[in-house]
Amino acid sequence: MDTKRAFKTEALTEVNVHILEAAQDSITEGLEWEFFCECGRPDCHEYVKLTIDEYSALHDGGGHVLAPRHRLSQTERARRLRDDARALQGQAEHQLKRAKKLRGS
Repeated sequence: MDTKRAFKTEALTEVNVHILEAAQDSITEGLEWEFFCECGRPDCHEYVKLTIDEYSALHDGGGHVLAPRHRLSQTERARRLRDDARALQGQAEHQLKRAKKLRGS
């Protein structure tokens, strides 16, 4: 069941990114938009109203769109932490290669 929930969370996060893109292309800068709750529960059909800036701050800070009293499943939180760790490791390896290359120049 947690795998289905994680898949739903990931799919809703992707849909929310597309909502953000549509909102950014519009001329309604200060308006709130309805984003899907990303908790992934099968019975959740809630929306969260956020402005473009609020969504961007939440998303860029590694947060998730969650309705009040909703939370991510343990599986999804673990997957996201693992993905973030891999991304950080990749960035660190890239910077090390860059530093070695610059030192050799």
